[in-house]
Amino acid sequence: MVPTSDSIPPVIPTEVLLPSENFLIPVAGGDLALFRFGADHGNPVLLVHGVTSSHRAFLLFAQSLIARGRTPYAVDLRGRGDSNSLPGPFGMQNHANDLAAICTYFKWEKIDLIGHSMGAFVTAAFAGIYPELINQIVLADGGIPLPLPAGMTIEQVMPLILGPAFARLNMIFESHDAYREYWKPQPAFAKGWSAAIEEYVDYDLRGTPPHMRAATNPQAVEEDSRDLFDTALIENSLKGLKKKTIFIKAERGLQNEAGGLYPLPVLEYVLPLYPMLELKILPDTNHYDMFLEGHGAEAIAELIYGGRL
Repeated sequence: MVPTSDSIPPVIPTEVLLPSENFLIPVAGGDLALFRFGADHGNPVLLVHGVTSSHRAFLLFAQSLIARGRTPYAVDLRGRGDSNSLPGPFGMQNHANDLAAICTYFKWEKIDLIGHSMGAFVTAAFAGIYPELINQIVLADGGIPLPLPAGMTIEQVMPLILGPAFARLNMIFESHDAYREYWKPQPAFAKGWSAAIEEYVDYDLRGTPPHMRAATNPQAVEEDSRDLFDTALIENSLKGLKKKTIFIKAERGLQNEAGGLYPLPVLEYVLPLYPMLELKILPDTNHYDMFLEGHGAEAIAELIYGGRL
């Protein structure tokens, strides 16, 4: 009996796949760090991370993309990771311009763009400013402007939303071990610590012991956060989408809370404003482990590109 696709268990990535090649892309103010996973065999997919994250968020997801004939490229956005020395101004338009510089560098005529969290806002901005460069975009748990609670400022809201991810930016750690111990108890990693999470965390810590800090520039977070709420650029970009675009919602939030970053009542209110967005709910995942855990990474890749080759 030949097994059907329904009877074949999914191949879940667990091993850490580090980038095969690094690039420095000339942009305003310096060089932007870009990383390719696997061999260069065409079908490029550009991956865009969240507000305090880096390209290391996609170590598992990259494997699932390669298994589907894609070549993943992941950027360290301006002010993060190996791009943390790039100066401002920041903001979604400037990040979109940096992504356009990547397309120019490789002479890509069309690109698939997958953005996670704030990276989805960058992706939406790119689609609005450079629609001619878009093959398709995917927004993963981000990209839809968040309603600002009445009576609260952005400065008050962001620490509440980001929690430990935000708090660590002003902290000093004496070693990589100390930084891992800071992250291990966080609710987002309730499914357990892994080699992929450890690599993600280790890459983020910079400096010399015992005075080490997270790689993200706090000024970048402050400036970028303003574009997550009530921004005409993002709203107009989403309204201007010409074809169906997947919006993937993690079932749970940044601190593994029920309802997630985008509770369903909120989405029921805002999604009619953007008729080209197609909601897909990713069960048994939170905002972090939708990419940093193998089941979530594989499920997203299958949702976008179907089964493995």
